[in-house]
Amino acid sequence: MPKAVILSGGWGTRLRPLTCSIPKTLIPICNKPVMERQILLLKAAGVNEIVLAVSVMADVIKEYFKDGQKLGIKISYTDEIFPAGTAGAIKLAESFLKDENFFMLNGDVILNFDFSKMLQFHNKSKAFGTIASKIVEDPSRYGVIIANPTTNKIEKFLEKEEYKPPAGGPVPMPINSGVYLLEPEVFSYIPSNKKVSIEREVFPKIAEEHEVYHFPIEGIWKDIGKPYELLQGNISLMKDLIQNLNEVHNSLIDYSAQISPTSKIIHPCVIGEQTVIRQNCIIGPNAIIGDNVFIDNNTVLKNSVIYNETYISKHVEIENAIISDNCTIGDNAHLKGIEDKLILLSSHVKVMKNIEIVNINKDYFSVCHHEIVSESVK
Repeated sequence: MPKAVILSGGWGTRLRPLTCSIPKTLIPICNKPVMERQILLLKAAGVNEIVLAVSVMADVIKEYFKDGQKLGIKISYTDEIFPAGTAGAIKLAESFLKDENFFMLNGDVILNFDFSKMLQFHNKSKAFGTIASKIVEDPSRYGVIIANPTTNKIEKFLEKEEYKPPAGGPVPMPINSGVYLLEPEVFSYIPSNKKVSIEREVFPKIAEEHEVYHFPIEGIWKDIGKPYELLQGNISLMKDLIQNLNEVHNSLIDYSAQISPTSKIIHPCVIGEQTVIRQNCIIGPNAIIGDNVFIDNNTVLKNSVIYNETYISKHVEIENAIISDNCTIGDNAHLKGIEDKLILLSSHVKVMKNIEIVNINKDYFSVCHHEIVSESVK
């Protein structure tokens, strides 16, 4: 079976302050870190050994995954001493991956598809490389794939600055999803001790000299580059997970959650382990609530993500927000983002009682970790 390498090297600057205390690849998506979800999908396809190419907050990632035993898979690590780029990062893992084909993933992408189908396609095509593709309505933000429509053989790559939409505006096109299946000979195209981009420097070259294909993926794919995309990615994956359950459910509610019968759950929602929801609350739709969260009486929560260990007091209203772990929200606080203009609280933030924050104008209103919010903002 193939191995895999997952890249975890970016700072996640567009997601700050959420990424000030945890790396982007450990951000929870429906109560499980995005990279952990990737690992479990790879494991389901038969991958039993994964290399994590880490740099930013490497110690946090190593402490979380350790040797992979808790996930039933062997995990090794490489460390970037200097920024190596996407190709340079996997070059550091060459000794782990040189014997057979391997998956390569960007560790900050929300996915839910069957990797074994991609492996079957790759082997049947006798491809040098296979790139998972996703058709998007507006491809101008991504690298666009130009391919033979019959065979899916890639003819050309267009980076986002090279793509020129037709006069009538953008049309749906397959884009590079950040998931690859490569033969080990690819390492001969990557020089050592040099920053190299696999998208810009390696793929165009191997597409000229070898058979490189794209494989259209079904299911969920979402880049979490910005806060609103992170919220939408949580909601999209939640709906996909519910739809694919063996039994009919409207939400994902852990059996250990304690929910007052006087509270109303408006589906769909995710509610984690040991979470307590007291009386007369309205939760949902599109509420993703982590583990060990306490929500007191008469609270309204919708279209938001709440991380673990957060305490939400009485008569609180939260809408269009992402609230990190170990936050405390005081009585009568109102936190409301308008559409895609979210409220973001980093970890260990305390919002005092009677505070009202309404975000109308900013891309997002953010509070850094361990801060105290004592004044209203409208």
